[in-house]
Amino acid sequence: MYFCEKIRCITFFSANYFVFYNTMNIIPRTFGDASLFLPAVAAALALFSPFAAAQEVAYAPPMKNAMSLSANFGEVRPNHLHSGVDFRVGGVEGEPVYAVERGYVARIVVRPDGYGNALYVAHPNGTTSVYGHLQRFAPAIAAWAYEQQYANRSFLLDAELSPLDFPLLQGDCIGFAGNSGSSSGPHLHFELRDRRQQPLNVVRPGVYSLPDARPPTVRRLFVYRFDTLQGEALPQRHKILAVKQTKNVLALAAGDTVAVDGACFFGLDMADRMDGSEHTFGVRRCALHLNDSLIFSYDMDVFSFDETRYCNALIDFSRKRLYNEKIIRLYVAPGNRLSIYRQVKRQGVVALKSGEKARISVAVADDAGNTSTLAFWVKSAAATTTAATATAAGARQAANARQAAEGEQKVMRWSQSNAYEANGFKVHIPAGALYESTAFEVQSEKARSGSASPAFRVAQPATPPHLAVQIGVKANVPPHLREKALVVCMDREGRRSALATTFREPYFTANSRSWGAFFVEIDTIPPKIVPVNFADGGRLSRDQRRIALTVKDNLSKIKSYAGYVDDSWALFEYDEKSHLMRYTIDSARVKIGAQHNIVFVATDVAGNNGSFTCDLFF
Repeated sequence: MYFCEKIRCITFFSANYFVFYNTMNIIPRTFGDASLFLPAVAAALALFSPFAAAQEVAYAPPMKNAMSLSANFGEVRPNHLHSGVDFRVGGVEGEPVYAVERGYVARIVVRPDGYGNALYVAHPNGTTSVYGHLQRFAPAIAAWAYEQQYANRSFLLDAELSPLDFPLLQGDCIGFAGNSGSSSGPHLHFELRDRRQQPLNVVRPGVYSLPDARPPTVRRLFVYRFDTLQGEALPQRHKILAVKQTKNVLALAAGDTVAVDGACFFGLDMADRMDGSEHTFGVRRCALHLNDSLIFSYDMDVFSFDETRYCNALIDFSRKRLYNEKIIRLYVAPGNRLSIYRQVKRQGVVALKSGEKARISVAVADDAGNTSTLAFWVKSAAATTTAATATAAGARQAANARQAAEGEQKVMRWSQSNAYEANGFKVHIPAGALYESTAFEVQSEKARSGSASPAFRVAQPATPPHLAVQIGVKANVPPHLREKALVVCMDREGRRSALATTFREPYFTANSRSWGAFFVEIDTIPPKIVPVNFADGGRLSRDQRRIALTVKDNLSKIKSYAGYVDDSWALFEYDEKSHLMRYTIDSARVKIGAQHNIVFVATDVAGNNGSFTCDLFF
């Protein structure tokens, strides 16, 4: 069946050449004539025959230089798990990238963010290899993509291809490593996906093996307990204990026993290092035993893109927000649907009887199998010694009750939809947006300079919602400016994000997948467009084949843009992180050695239009 699905068009061709030719829209520009077309068909048949699919695959490296990583599979990133590995290129763009196995280019993507310039190569065994942040594609692929962009009058490209378009052999050059899209420096982002398009950890037997003899490290042990607020047990950080390490043996720095008062779970401040790399990496596996019983384990081996945002429940997000720390919780929140967990009992919670003592053993392992083990005792406070503990717990609950009565806190339950409305601010949280029940706290702040409303900061929870929540903010905005009013979300560092906004009397409403300070701001300022390497009325040198503009908005992102040369649409390549728009002069489309009129227009989220016009000789 797989064979038939992959080459059904080729089978059709064997019955009727001319019908197949027309159905596939294969034009002379692609194959020239049947003498070129038939070998392509033969190559595709060979690639996707059932015999090819049954063969074992030995994936070649995607680059010729020594394989060294700057990031590994499954690392926690903002709102997602890293779905591949990042190969180092020495900080320089242009390293050739090769197909790791025979197949064909199944998808070409060009965008200003995300993976930037990316290629997806389908292989006979059902896997797909992905190459992201490329500087550029190989010439034939680049030429095809370029024509598609002009045909679509759009820099953005997401095209699926047939096995006949770009069949590949292992080791064929397909592009060059770069820094396109949401990349912080030159590297190759590489993925291997299974038949269901789930990303796989490529540092594994049968794919890639990297030399590494360094075991993971654990710097601190976090202990969490549960406090009760409005009848809900809410996880709270209780203790932070230093860990010392001798080779692969870990121990608590201050004694070997942790005292607890009630049910608890643990978190680890841990990381891994590899031989020959100064970077830190995520830990592949973790297993926690209570006495001799395995009660928690995960393996960062494979996951689906649909679940990757659940990584926000894998970590202690309050530590991430405050200190940019990634503390892995050895606990599965009730609304956490990550599939990396292998064996979990009671969500990873340790619940001991009064006065009971138990042995805890935590083993952490990296991609190479190097393992470190932390062992300690946990002891529950005896009933006769819990007077002080009870007093402290009572004080905490009394404070929680007082805050709740004053309207400062409210419990949002993970298993249902929740709502909040007070003082001109409202929030609707749909079911499935929370990973666990949480205190919800809103702090009112004075109106900021230039804003049309007070600011309402969601102080709790720290963890971003899994699904979009609806935010409503009251603001006194004149009717003629309402279409320019935007709900803005500002994080703790002061970074503002303008949200797509609708006015629904008396609230300005928007959907958000982040918490922060929310307020309404009126945006009437258009994007600012500034030439970088040329000037109006100027003349380009003979060797200058590219012009660049910066396009920035005071508040929101650029929603749309277009560039024109002599009234004809022109391809301006957009790099969102640097705000740069680049146009490469194409002698096949414009006359060289003549005066040209350049027009560039950009629109922001509020609908403000910015424009730039100049005359330029090239």
